[in-house]
Amino acid sequence: MIKINLLPKRELKKTYKKFQINLSGEILKKFIFPIGITIMIMLSIVAYFEYTKSEYQKEIETQKNVLSSLQKKIAEINKFEAMNKDIERKTKLIESLKKMQSTPVSILNFVVKKLADGVWLTGLHYDDTVTVEGIGFSNLNVVAFVDNLKATPELQDVYLVETQQTEFEKQTVYKFIIKFRLKV
Repeated sequence: MIKINLLPKRELKKTYKKFQINLSGEILKKFIFPIGITIMIMLSIVAYFEYTKSEYQKEIETQKNVLSSLQKKIAEINKFEAMNKDIERKTKLIESLKKMQSTPVSILNFVVKKLADGVWLTGLHYDDTVTVEGIGFSNLNVVAFVDNLKATPELQDVYLVETQQTEFEKQTVYKFIIKFRLKV
């Protein structure tokens, strides 16, 4: 079944109040001019900040490039300093070896020049004091060698530590130890 509505349709009229602003041209000029100037000032401030921001970003990039180049130079300098320290260490080692090399040679030179007949050396040790070990045919040969060393002006505190009679290839010999220091 179909229903039909025979009642008239009522339309409700809503009444709206229209809001009207009646602004005269003079009032508009008074508001638009300051608002326009304010907008222009704000736009110029924003543009200035954007410009300075881009300038600062360029400066930051420039400084980063400078920093990276300086870090590379620092790495090179550190490398050269390490090489320099290595060279200095090697130079000091060579100088100390030369010094240590010349001292035993001069000690041997003094000792060999004062070597008595019938005495031969079996060992020489050098640290703060010089220790000479050797063998002589007689005690008189050993004593003559000690006296010769005492007469050397470059040597000091020369003394005979011990002598010991031993046999070497069926021959009686005297083993001796002498200590002395170099004059500095």
